[in-house]
Amino acid sequence: MEEHEREKGWLSGLSLSSQFLAAAAVVLCLSMAVLGTWINRQITRSVLAVSGSAGAAFLEAFVEPLVQDIDPDGRLPAESQKALDALLFDDQPIRRSIISVKIWGVDGTVIYVNEPKDLIGRKFVSADVARAAGGEVIAEFDDMTSGESAHEQKLGLSTIEVYAPLHRNTTGEVIAVGEIYENAEILDAQLELGVMRTWIVVCFTTLVMLTVLYLIVRRGSRLISRQRAELQARFRDSQQLAATNEELRLKAERARLDANAANEELIGRIGLDLHDGPIQILSLLMLRLGRLRSGGPTKETAAHTAAIEELTAGVIHELRVLSAGLVLPEIGDLGVREAIRLAAERHENLTGTRVDVEFGDLPEHVTGALKICIYRIVQESLNNAFKHAGGAGQRVHAELRGANIGLRIADSGGLAAEHRSPAGDGSRLGLRGIQSRVETFGGTVVIRSEAGGTVVDVELPISKLAQIEAGLKPVPAP
Repeated sequence: MEEHEREKGWLSGLSLSSQFLAAAAVVLCLSMAVLGTWINRQITRSVLAVSGSAGAAFLEAFVEPLVQDIDPDGRLPAESQKALDALLFDDQPIRRSIISVKIWGVDGTVIYVNEPKDLIGRKFVSADVARAAGGEVIAEFDDMTSGESAHEQKLGLSTIEVYAPLHRNTTGEVIAVGEIYENAEILDAQLELGVMRTWIVVCFTTLVMLTVLYLIVRRGSRLISRQRAELQARFRDSQQLAATNEELRLKAERARLDANAANEELIGRIGLDLHDGPIQILSLLMLRLGRLRSGGPTKETAAHTAAIEELTAGVIHELRVLSAGLVLPEIGDLGVREAIRLAAERHENLTGTRVDVEFGDLPEHVTGALKICIYRIVQESLNNAFKHAGGAGQRVHAELRGANIGLRIADSGGLAAEHRSPAGDGSRLGLRGIQSRVETFGGTVVIRSEAGGTVVDVELPISKLAQIEAGLKPVPAP
């Protein structure tokens, strides 16, 4: 079972780690793809920037001096065109890198081209020419889509177009725009190689990062699985410990209730022994004293006999009351209300006083031990009320207070000073007995004695064991 739980936890951890790894792999691949694309674009921009600077330097050094005498109407003199043709002759070394050169007027008119010559005098709309006329240097890679670059397109070569402004030496104003087409075959090959190498590095780096991430996630997953297994084992141990503690608690409570039952049995046995022993002997003594008095004794003997007979009768009465209080009536089949009412009725019969009994909500069934405890508390409290208050205003109120049974026994008299705490010995069991019984069930007792009377307020919890033994659902706490 434990091995199955461990395997289940490991599979759960593996599933979570796999999901995390998959999500991380997607994010990482996308990030590295963006990074690779950005690097390649930066390389291309750097190449174009270098080419643009080189092209602008060529135009400034070799072409700009030959266009200083452009006519006001935008035409280049024939001498200048011949000088440019000689510069760009096919056998010149410069033609190895420069395919063609165009010179534009600032209005977009072609005023010179080394070939084809039929473009001279034609006007085109070009944003690049307009930007260069504004003073910018523009470099583009393989961007030949306009009609003026038809000749270069037919060559099928990779090219770089560079546009640069041409200035008048005296005033510095832009008088024309120079355009050159550079042969970028070697550069294109180098760029492709650089792009390929960049992607190889990016892919390798991504693979390494994924491997490291996988190892980290795997190690973390195993650690989490191991910790989960340990937590589950500790949780099971704590559950077993809690179950053991609960079992021990119930056993202790059952032992306490058994001891209480044994105590009640002992008290009942003592009451029966008093009834069958001393009371019978004293009754026989009363009988013999009666015979002695009827035999004609002297007046002095008759007086002593009468006194002894009166004293013996009082002792017999006290013993009978004591034995009646000790012997518990059969209350096993009675409910809580009936047990309380029986204690009040017996007290009324023994003392000739009246007890008012009121009930609130009470459970229908409780255990026998709790019922005996309630009976004894009512019995002893009423006995104290009769002894110290003459039975005036005796009242019993019982109700359910959340998960507790509340008892309130009151009278209209006062409790003597020596009996105002459970430590006194007010009667057979005494207030100490009430305190002991209540504490046995984990309850509380408060005794208040004032000018208006004495109140004994008791709360007895309906314990879990009591509810289980009574076959009841647990009463919720307030």
